[in-house]
Amino acid sequence: MPETGCDYYFDTVTLSNFALSGRLDLLIARYGRRAMITPQVQDEIADGVVSGYSELREVEVAVAGGEFRGAEGFSAKERDVYRERLRTLSPGEASCITLAQARGGVVATDDRTARNTCFDHGVPFTGTIGILKVCVLDGVLALQEADDVLLAMTRSGYHSPVRRISAVVR
Repeated sequence: MPETGCDYYFDTVTLSNFALSGRLDLLIARYGRRAMITPQVQDEIADGVVSGYSELREVEVAVAGGEFRGAEGFSAKERDVYRERLRTLSPGEASCITLAQARGGVVATDDRTARNTCFDHGVPFTGTIGILKVCVLDGVLALQEADDVLLAMTRSGYHSPVRRISAVVR
């Protein structure tokens, strides 16, 4: 996981993994106002709330309460890049990558196509597993607690590439 003082642009899936498992507090504690939520991601979160995922309301509360920051809109050049990325990505992912690239941030995504786009364009990225790993390394979570959080995430629908965080923390 990149460690810098820059902003982190969170996509909907990564936010959902933490919110649906009841652990959005980890993102607030670790990233706080460095966590950027684009208008497109806010719209996707709202769609999730309307679809019955009431836990996602916590993301809206965090943005409204200033615990996360709402990302400012696109410049004309950023809008052109964003529009092009919509050919292969969802609006949330496309907005996160576009703004992180233009403004020097990190993308938090678990989507393979989004991660490949980040890689192709030199945009640093992380995801749910990387975030849980760094929480263990920083002492925010005990290893067993991180494994328990991951289990809660998978029970909420996250398709994790690993079964235990202990498998990736050395």
